[in-house]
Amino acid sequence: MSPDTLIDERFDELVSALRAETPATPAALQARVASVTATPPVDRRLTARRILKFAVPAVAGLSLAVALGVGLNSGIRPAPSDESAATTVAGEWDSKTSAPASGESGEAFSPLARQGLGRSQSAPAPSADRAQDYNASLLLLVDGTDDLSATTQRALRTTRRLGGYLVSVNYTTPEPGEGTAAVRLRIPVSRVQAAIVQFSGLGRILAQDTRISDLQQPLDELTRQIRRLERRAAAAKGAERQRLLAQIASLRRQRLEINRRAAFATVSLDLTTHEPKEPVATPGRLDRALGDAVGILAAELIIAAYALIVASPLLLLLAAAFFGNRAYRRHADQRLLERA
Repeated sequence: MSPDTLIDERFDELVSALRAETPATPAALQARVASVTATPPVDRRLTARRILKFAVPAVAGLSLAVALGVGLNSGIRPAPSDESAATTVAGEWDSKTSAPASGESGEAFSPLARQGLGRSQSAPAPSADRAQDYNASLLLLVDGTDDLSATTQRALRTTRRLGGYLVSVNYTTPEPGEGTAAVRLRIPVSRVQAAIVQFSGLGRILAQDTRISDLQQPLDELTRQIRRLERRAAAAKGAERQRLLAQIASLRRQRLEINRRAAFATVSLDLTTHEPKEPVATPGRLDRALGDAVGILAAELIIAAYALIVASPLLLLLAAAFFGNRAYRRHADQRLLERA
């Protein structure tokens, strides 16, 4: 029998024996296989990668929510109207004007600061039986510097014709074809309405303002003081009489100054060649919401960039430490493998 035939017979016997009996797996081997194939435990440690994975979307979502909230809030609120703004301005002017005493007549008028009035507003008439401080102002639009000069001359001629006089004039032309003129005039109070009407025809009215404050109360008080001092001076003698007469003279000068103020009205005539700008249209609710939301996002990005710039040295140190630690561990693992 050849050796090859003997090997084949033994191989057939070994295969038959393996097929006839199922070998029993040792318990230790079963436990080892189970430990290898078992599901690995969940790693619940907080790492930098996991923190960034959840923190970045959370911060971005919070920033977007804040921006949308502010935008929706501004879109819901109604925009301030021109009427409310005009009411506020009028209230401020009313608080600055002098109010007459109780029981006495007097008027205070807020400015008519409206663009493109185009024609004269009827100025209130001064009182015929009370002393008043009458102030009026006009802002007129004229065409070019040639018209500006001619209009200024016409205003001065009108003032002289009505019995008034010039207080001051400031005429400026900073650029060719453009200029302004500020003319301050004193007009007899009995003719101030006629003056305002004639001045209104010199150009297109852009704004008009009339203010009146009562002077009759301080005038009457000075008159009563003078009469009391005159009665005392009539009975006094010597130095006391001279002192009283000096006080009477001072009070008379004050009364004369008030009478002069009441006799002439102050008119401020402002001329300009600058066309007024068109009022800016009020944005709608959607535009306001989008604008505010974009503004909030821009502010958040600026704050984030500033914080990143400030914290960049610390971040660089942390990154260097992190990558240095990884490189050291890889080197150590490589040395361990080479040693094994």
